[in-house]
Amino acid sequence: MSILNSKSLSATIDNVNLADFYGAPLKKQDCRDAIAWILTRFEAPSAYGRTFGITRQDESERLCTFTGEGLVSDASMRHVHAEEACRALIVLNRVAKLNIPELELASQFLLTCIVRSENAGKPAGTYCCGPCTVSLWRHMAVGGLADYSKKLNLGVGVLQTYRDNKGTWGRFPFYYTLLALSEIDLANARKEIRYALPECKRKLKTLRASSRFSRRKADLLTRILQKHM
Repeated sequence: MSILNSKSLSATIDNVNLADFYGAPLKKQDCRDAIAWILTRFEAPSAYGRTFGITRQDESERLCTFTGEGLVSDASMRHVHAEEACRALIVLNRVAKLNIPELELASQFLLTCIVRSENAGKPAGTYCCGPCTVSLWRHMAVGGLADYSKKLNLGVGVLQTYRDNKGTWGRFPFYYTLLALSEIDLANARKEIRYALPECKRKLKTLRASSRFSRRKADLLTRILQKHM
């Protein structure tokens, strides 16, 4: 499959996530080409600080998470794409095997923001809002953000306080959160998946896989139910 979309950071990230989610093989040169292009977005005017910015085409479109939840807040959208771009670089570099100083700089910038937020009272391993926090977890889950990733289990633990007794978590987008939990083999992640299992079963019965996002949702629910039921 083609990874690089030279007109869209969001689409390029989505292509990486698609390959990662379905376990599609990646060619070294394709990974290197995608990495090289993503690095051209470092410190772009649209970037979340010293990270990777979306393109003009992206700015004209409604951007979503991998599971289709819309990113309506500008600040949240830019931060989610920053975390997801870093995650994509880590995934691609498993094959490409390159030195990526821009990734290190972006990670250092994100860590500064996250630690500042934590010092201001936010729970460890979280960030400002639900979507931003989930993107942080996905970044940490693939080995990003150095030693701060040790706080991943603590971060996921906050979901318990947002349970609504319906199998969901209030301000945390259901499918994007489930996607992150499915990638995290830690006690708190397993606990929240068990909490959500009845809702996963209910949603799978009513979901119609008629679009790329609904197909991904159905495949995610099926995967979770097969593993945890």
